[in-house]
Amino acid sequence: MATLSTAPLDLSAGIFIRCMSVDEHTTHIQVQFRQLRVITHDPVVLQPDLKMRPADVTDRDVELHSEVQRSMDGNKKSNIPTYARYIRRHVTGEKVGVLPPIHLWTERPLSIHEFADKGHLQRFLCVPHGWRLIAIDGETQLASHYDLQRDPSMPQDVKERHESAYLSAVVHDDRSSLQARQFFHDLNWLGVRVNSAIALSMDTTDPLMALVSSLSEDVPFLKGRVERISRQLKRNSPKVVKLQDLRQFVINIVHGISGVQYGTKPAPLDHVDLDELKSVAHDWLTAYTDAFGVEFADRDGCVTGMGSVLAAVGAMGKTLISAPVERRDECREDLLRTLKEVDWHKGDHWLGTALSKTPTGNYTANGPKQSAYAVHTALSDPESGAYQQIRHGRTSSEPVSA
Repeated sequence: MATLSTAPLDLSAGIFIRCMSVDEHTTHIQVQFRQLRVITHDPVVLQPDLKMRPADVTDRDVELHSEVQRSMDGNKKSNIPTYARYIRRHVTGEKVGVLPPIHLWTERPLSIHEFADKGHLQRFLCVPHGWRLIAIDGETQLASHYDLQRDPSMPQDVKERHESAYLSAVVHDDRSSLQARQFFHDLNWLGVRVNSAIALSMDTTDPLMALVSSLSEDVPFLKGRVERISRQLKRNSPKVVKLQDLRQFVINIVHGISGVQYGTKPAPLDHVDLDELKSVAHDWLTAYTDAFGVEFADRDGCVTGMGSVLAAVGAMGKTLISAPVERRDECREDLLRTLKEVDWHKGDHWLGTALSKTPTGNYTANGPKQSAYAVHTALSDPESGAYQQIRHGRTSSEPVSA
C-alpha cells in the first residue's frame, strides 16, 4: 500500500511524482508525460498478438495487461490519432480542452515520501526504477500521448511542450489483478454515456455546430423548433427537427449523399468557405421549409422532415454550392420545382425508401444511414422507378396542384 515512508530519503530509488493520498491504496498524482512514459509502457506494445516488442516489455507485463484491459482494436484503435490531435491542440493552447484522469494500476505496493519545500511539506509517490503501471481506464488517452511523440510530422517544440505539460492520474497500488478487473468494470460500465445529440449540442468549438446553431435561429420556420437534446422527437413535442438531422443536412450540402457516412463523427470541411456554406444552407433550407412547411410540421402524416429525407434534400443542395453565385437562385428554383411534384404524405409510395411497414400495417421511418441513398435517388434521379413512384407518375411538364 502507498504509505508514508520512514526510511532515509534516497532520490536514486525511483521516479518521484507529486501526489495526494486518498486512501491506503489510492493516490492522485500530478505528472508530466516525460515522467509518465518512464513508469508506463505504450499500450500498443502490450497487445498479445504483437510480434516484435521493445526489450523492456516482459511476458508478465503482457499477461497482466490482458487480465485488466481489452484489446486495442476497432474503434478504440482508430480513435488514437484523433485523440492525439486533440491533446496537441490542448497542450499548445490552440484549444481550451480537458483531459480526464488516467487510472493506473500496479499489484505491487508503492511508498510516499515527504520533502520540505520553503517550509511546506510536499508529498511524492515513488515508483521504483523499472516498475511499470498499467492503465485500467484512460488507456486510449495514454496511447494517444505516445502516438503524439512518435509522429514524425510533429514539430519538436510541440513535442517538448507536450512532454512538460502536467497530466492528472490516479494510482491504485497493492491491488490484485482481480480487483483491478473489477475497477475496469466499474469505471467503464457504471457511468452513463451521454447520447450523441447532447454531445453535439454541447460542442461550442466546432464551427459546423456553430453554423447549424445559427441556422436553427435564423431560418424562420425553425426558430424555437429544433430538438437539441433528445435522440427522438416525442410524439407531442412542438419541435419539428432534431439537431443531428439539421447537422447532416449541412454536411451533405458539402459532401453530397455520401456525407451520411460521417454520422456524428467530424466531417472534413477544411476546403469549404464556411461563410459561403452558411449562406447556401440558409437559403436552401429556408426555401425548402417555406415551400413545404405544412408538410414538415405534420410529423405524423408526412415524411418531409424525416432524417433520411433531410439528408437527401441537403445532398441535392450540393449543386447550389457548386454553382456560380449568380445562378444559385435559378438552380434553387429548379430543385424546388422537382420537389413540388412529390407526394410527401406517408403511404406505400415511400416503401423501400423513407418508410418500412410493420406486419400490422403501420409505417416506420428508416434511418438516414439505412435509406438516405434510396431517398436521394427517389428525389433526384428521373430515370429511377422510385422517382416516378413518389410522384405518382407526375413530371415537371405537368401542372402541379398547390
